[in-house]
Amino acid sequence: MVTVNKKNIVFYSIVVVLSFVVAFLVVVPIASMVLSVSVRDVVDILFDREVVQSLLLTFECAFYATLIAVLFGIPLAYLFAFTHFPLKRLIITLFDIPMIIPHTASGIALLFVFGSGFLSHLFKSLHMSFVGSKTGIVIAMAFVSIPYFINAVQNGYASIDRRLINVARTLGASQTQCFVHIILPLSVRAIITGSLMMWGRGISEFGAVMIIAYHPMIAPVLLYDRYSAYGLEGSRPIAALLIVFCIVFFILIRSLLAYREKHAYTT
Repeated sequence: MVTVNKKNIVFYSIVVVLSFVVAFLVVVPIASMVLSVSVRDVVDILFDREVVQSLLLTFECAFYATLIAVLFGIPLAYLFAFTHFPLKRLIITLFDIPMIIPHTASGIALLFVFGSGFLSHLFKSLHMSFVGSKTGIVIAMAFVSIPYFINAVQNGYASIDRRLINVARTLGASQTQCFVHIILPLSVRAIITGSLMMWGRGISEFGAVMIIAYHPMIAPVLLYDRYSAYGLEGSRPIAALLIVFCIVFFILIRSLLAYREKHAYTT
């Protein structure tokens, strides 16, 4: 039990004040945006064909980008977590770079490679188009968000008790069997969390997508386009709708993960 005294009062007062500042920066803009939109505005937006198409396109492309990460990122995270090779730290750092460089710079880099660089001629000969296409949107989303998935899965791998793997290997299990029957089952939560983080990050991507594929418009690009054309009043309902969706989505995901974790402890 914490004894209440002047020092504790001062400490908790400072904590409350600092927490209030952070809460103001995060909660107030979100709450004010959501509460400023009427039900009629939301209904009008839901009947706006362009908005609905952009939302569906956003969700679809983010899903494909996440699928790419799941297929290729799981084995890559395994290499990072369980193997040692030259320049390992440098390579891991390179995979984290998309999280820190400006996303418009990422879009320009992608445009150079897939749109006008030397590799673009190879893609054109294979009848593959990235600029102004759904494929370009998926590539941009995957580029900026895949580090979140790899880091989440790698952390999940790192949390596994290596003694379980060593015992399995001692009993004659191969590396493939250890991976399939021990590592993957114990990393399901990390894989799900990383996938959801990546999908959510892909949905919110703007800069890289805008450079390589302004059209067809995903929701963040459409929001910018509406703001440029009609100002705050024309873009506010779309922004509120996206915020509400993200809030509901993450509350649902957190609840599912909490339920799964609680169920795992009780079974």
